[in-house]
Amino acid sequence: ANLNKRALSPHEFTPEQKKARLQNSMRILKDEPVPEGYLRFRFNEDCQYPHCGYREHQTHFHCQRPDCGYSFCDKTRFVQHTARHERLDTLMGGDFQQYRANVACGRPECAYTSNLGNTQNKASHFHCLKCDFVCTDTNKVVAHRRQHQKLDSIQAAGFEKFTPSQQCKMGNCQHSGKQTHYHCLSCHYAVLGLAQMSAHKYRHLEG
Repeated sequence: ANLNKRALSPHEFTPEQKKARLQNSMRILKDEPVPEGYLRFRFNEDCQYPHCGYREHQTHFHCQRPDCGYSFCDKTRFVQHTARHERLDTLMGGDFQQYRANVACGRPECAYTSNLGNTQNKASHFHCLKCDFVCTDTNKVVAHRRQHQKLDSIQAAGFEKFTPSQQCKMGNCQHSGKQTHYHCLSCHYAVLGLAQMSAHKYRHLEG
């Protein structure tokens, strides 16, 4: 029962997947149960996953998450694969969307779209839901999320960030084009760090 709870997908199923789930539920009557979120396909059944290496010649299972579709034959993979999704969902924190190598992300401009179905390419890629950032490294996912969290804090404090490569166009700003700094959106006062930002914000609140 616990495995079923862990395997629940946070994504909505498509009508085709719901139909497949119903068909699979009927097969459970004569087969041993398949955990929620997975489907079994017999050796002579078409799983309709275009890049599946087991299609129509070997009994196998598919993860039903729209961003995954992972296929495997070994029943011990259920727990392992479910744990993988739990780990990645925690890393992504609702800010990223993962796509396995055999799943189209639906972004024509994505550099990883051209590798779809390539047997040499087995890496998932991740799209940031807040900007155009994309990567294949989970460490970069975590680092990028931190950047957005910092930017959110800066915006909440009433400031705008400028990097050394940006001209802030604020009159007589000694930091423009030289170092990372932040300008108050109310009075254009410049600070170099979050601590100064908080102190300046209180001045406006007191005023």
